[in-house]
Amino acid sequence: MNIAVLGAMWGDEGKGHITHHLSRNFDWVIRFNGGANAGHTIYRDGKKFVHNLLPSVDFRHSHVNSYLGSGMVIDLEKLRDEVVEAEKTYPGVGKRIYVDKDAFIVEHKHKEEDRSTNGHIGSTNRGIGPAYKDKIGRSGKRIGDLFTQGKPDLITGYSDVLLDLIGKGVTFTYALAWEDVFKASSLLFEGAQGVLLDINHGIYPYVSCSDATVGGIIASGFAFAKLDKVYGVAKCYATKVGEGPFPTELHGQPADDLRQLGNEFGATTGRPRRVGWLDLAALRYACQKGGINHLILTKFDILNGLSKVPVCVAYKKTPVCPSDFYNAVPMTAEIPGWSDARDPDQLAKFISLVETFTKCKVEYISCGTDDSDIMGWAA
Repeated sequence: MNIAVLGAMWGDEGKGHITHHLSRNFDWVIRFNGGANAGHTIYRDGKKFVHNLLPSVDFRHSHVNSYLGSGMVIDLEKLRDEVVEAEKTYPGVGKRIYVDKDAFIVEHKHKEEDRSTNGHIGSTNRGIGPAYKDKIGRSGKRIGDLFTQGKPDLITGYSDVLLDLIGKGVTFTYALAWEDVFKASSLLFEGAQGVLLDINHGIYPYVSCSDATVGGIIASGFAFAKLDKVYGVAKCYATKVGEGPFPTELHGQPADDLRQLGNEFGATTGRPRRVGWLDLAALRYACQKGGINHLILTKFDILNGLSKVPVCVAYKKTPVCPSDFYNAVPMTAEIPGWSDARDPDQLAKFISLVETFTKCKVEYISCGTDDSDIMGWAA
């Protein structure tokens, strides 16, 4: 079986936690888009890990390999740091990490440009936009450009970091070189960011620079891998980092309270996230645009104890394009809350509403950061 796990909203939905939990059932976890602007927070044995480039593999399971696909832009020094950190807890894990040579490089100049020019859209300043700009402008460098006759080119300035990664067992290769292996394996594709940040279908210009929909999997060279399910991950409320429209946003003390309850601060930047209620109009749009056919809802524990949970069920104008999110007028309903997120009877009405409006089945829910907090939904 092959599946994809995508962010269904503005990122930060907890998809790293979901991918980490599901990864044990797969042979490969493949990141296909984005770069170190992603911050996937996961917990293993009570210890917190933040993966920016590495796929959210549960490294405790030795059969699972990770692949960084050609749709990514990769800061090689940051990748080395992550591999070194992972090796401290899981010696030898570098041999289970594969990197596509067709991925483009984030260079120092890209990070400098990002800091000086992209503050107005809430950039993470990791050089992602400028790297993609050079890629599209046909002036960027691919990882494969750093190799001569299969070995790191010593004149490129990246030889040390490449030799370090190769010394840790990391394999630099191409997706098609492993096509037969991939076809005989089970694959989990992990997306970065979220559909509402997709360069084509997100709320432009307040978007990331990569393909965050299911289309990004094909764009990264995996057209041969047929998907059985495409999961979209969303919180039972909504968050956003950066500027741009956010129709259900809360302000003042209610926002501060929800932000503190949910620990809503960016895993990559530490910035306070904007918070609001779940937006089913936006979620339905994301499912349609993103190719999502199943949902996973997270962080139900954060809303424990609320007598009523507000939900946006529609806008006055149904969104069909990014510009429809500007000046959107949300229509809100209040759903009975829950005191125990592990009690399916208490969540049933909320989840039924989500399924009705999105036309997607909720298959899993999450109410915490441990593996045991992810549960199948069969109500």
